[in-house]
Amino acid sequence: MCGSVHRARAAALAFGAAFLVMVVSAGLASCDTTPSTERTGSVLWHRCGSIQCATLSVPLDRKRPAGRRIQLALARRPADGKRRGVLLANPGGPGGSGIELVQAADDVFGHSVRDQFDIVSWDPRGVGASTAVDCSDKLDSFYSVDRSNADASTARANADAAKRFADACRRNSYGLLPYLSTRATTADMDAIRAAMGVRTISYLGFSYGTYLGALYADRYPNRVRAMVLDGVLDPALSSAAGTIRQAVGFDRALAAFLAWCRDNSKCGFARRGNPVAAFHDLTTSLRHETLPAKVGGEKRTLGPGEANIGIATALYAGRGREGWERLGTALRDAAQGDGSGLLELSDIYTGRRPGGRYVDQTDAFYEIGCLDAPAPPTVAAVRRIAGRAERAAPVFGASNAWLGLPCTFWPAKPDGEPGPIHAAGAPPILVIGTTDDPATPYESARALSRELQSGRLLTYVGEGHTAYGHGVSCIDDKVDTYLVTGALPRPGTRCN
Repeated sequence: MCGSVHRARAAALAFGAAFLVMVVSAGLASCDTTPSTERTGSVLWHRCGSIQCATLSVPLDRKRPAGRRIQLALARRPADGKRRGVLLANPGGPGGSGIELVQAADDVFGHSVRDQFDIVSWDPRGVGASTAVDCSDKLDSFYSVDRSNADASTARANADAAKRFADACRRNSYGLLPYLSTRATTADMDAIRAAMGVRTISYLGFSYGTYLGALYADRYPNRVRAMVLDGVLDPALSSAAGTIRQAVGFDRALAAFLAWCRDNSKCGFARRGNPVAAFHDLTTSLRHETLPAKVGGEKRTLGPGEANIGIATALYAGRGREGWERLGTALRDAAQGDGSGLLELSDIYTGRRPGGRYVDQTDAFYEIGCLDAPAPPTVAAVRRIAGRAERAAPVFGASNAWLGLPCTFWPAKPDGEPGPIHAAGAPPILVIGTTDDPATPYESARALSRELQSGRLLTYVGEGHTAYGHGVSCIDDKVDTYLVTGALPRPGTRCN
């Protein structure tokens, strides 16, 4: 499942129909660029498909502005009507493609927002069509490792896999790795604002994008017009505390799914039986014997590592056809000896392509997340966290801890520490929390809304990861109204 990589906590590696964007390698090279151009500030936009694209050159190291420069790939959907301003957006990750978020803007952002704002995003440094890191595109052995417990043998296997991955990043991309933190990206955000010739920006960040937005508001409070943070990370949490909180969130979501499965005919798993007992039997057997699977015509096997990720992927989507119903079918098939459904879900999350090649989202996830806060210093320290997490969240606890292990071996030093963000002097910031969000539990939204000097909490009572843009009219209307007019929901507002 999504490993807790310190401040980056995996949270919105957007997958499946209930997620915002499929994080695949889109790249500007695929854009159908025509001679049609438009300039905003110093940015020259070229038409590419249904949106506009551009590049912006920024220093790799802000301390050496005359040194090496890298390229940021930008995307823009111009306002349909009279432009009120620029809405900068981030889809999460870390490592989500902002270009693909803009391509999906008509399905995510409300009509009034599309009418009055240029919707702009970018592939962050190290990601996608921007100057990118390339650690390894062969990750089957990394994701197939059993992360289900804190045993000594599990620790050895995970240490080997994590070290191999970190070593590949050191060999292939060391010149970039020290300069890819979220703090570096906040400076890039302000460079985008300045290049577009606007004094302030509005911002909407999903999941990891909430951490990015909060840091921006803290560093540049006078350059924020309005800000929405949906699916919140709590920057004050330590690595261990964040790992455990997220694992508990996924275990709660799994328990809710299994209760639904027991009582709902739409669930195909353990029908007329005991889904909790059947799930335990299935996951226990997977620790000892893999299942045959076939995805995209390729014959493979499903082990406990991929099964855990596949289950978490479906839980992201929450209740409904693309989440719980799909998970029920995949678990039913696995119980009958076919691991294809769970393996397909795992591939969606990890970005695996036929033949065992992976897109760069795993590279991006670690290259950014490992720089945002210190990692546990040793494998033994991670193992202790895995043991604590396993006791708090028996299904997802240990795996959540072990997936953060590459940061222990990371070849670049972090540039941040956990701590509350206050964004003193920023305008009101709207914080959205979903009560049963597995990846960014509701407790984090409540905490950040209090930590921010001008935070206002908006609650969605429901399941799934993030709330805006998923057809919940109560949430969508209040966010759109705030972005357009600046009017906040009343304190304590809850949407169902």
